[in-house]
This record gives sequence, C-alpha cells and structure tokens, in this order.
Amino acid sequence: MSQTTTDAATGTTARALAPATGLALLERWTALWNGDFADAESFLAPDFRIRFGGSPEDAPVTDALRGPAGIVDLIAQHHAESPGRRYAVEGVPLVDPALGRVASCWYVTRPDGSQKSGIDLFEVVHGRIGTVWSVTGERRFAA
Repeated sequence: MSQTTTDAATGTTARALAPATGLALLERWTALWNGDFADAESFLAPDFRIRFGGSPEDAPVTDALRGPAGIVDLIAQHHAESPGRRYAVEGVPLVDPALGRVASCWYVTRPDGSQKSGIDLFEVVHGRIGTVWSVTGERRFAA
C-alpha cells in the first residue's frame, strides 16, 4: 500500500501524479534514451535510481548509479558503444495517479533494423522520476 506524504515546503504530495505529467515524463525519458541529454535535472530526481532486471554481471555498476548525471553518463556511453539505436514507446502507457507510477512497453530499433522490447516502470516523486525498474527482452514483443 502506497503512502502519500505532503512536502511541508511546497504543499505538494509526493505520490500524486497527473496523467499528463506522467506522459510528459515518459516522453522526456524516451528522448533521453535517444540522446537528448539536455536538462536531465529538470525531470529526474536528485537521488534518481535505476534498477535493470537483466545483465546480472552489470548489476554492481548500474545498481550504484545515483542522480541524473549517473544515468546520463551511462546512456552516453551506451550511445558511443552502440550508435544509431532509436527508442520508442509501444502501445498506450499506464499512469497510476494515486501511486505516482508510470508503466510502459518500449522497443529499440538497431541500425541493422533488428528490434527488441522492454518494459519500464517509473516511480514519480514531486513531479520527477525518482526510480525506474527496467527489464529488456531479447526480441520485439509479438503483435
């Protein structure tokens, strides 16, 4: 059960999330993965964390990432090692206003045209993405 708290300084709730805000954050997250590194601090919480469900060998590095700079550095390195990938949201994302969460399916197209899919779940706190849980598959979801 999620607990909603109120920030004494701003009077805003930590978990309440307007659907439009959730969708805008998802658009900005996708743009980040497509190489738009501008102003990540505006939509990622200062203590941002990401939890990848795959690649156990990479877990110590990715589990240690903190803040917008950490994920920007990781994605920039990913782009340098694998240029030309394009990420897109697949289907209709789900925004849960009460829990402050956004869930979406996505896919990436590689330069050779091959694709694979994944699922991301965001927790939004005070209007910014605080935590992302991400699982990537080895193929594109079947239609």
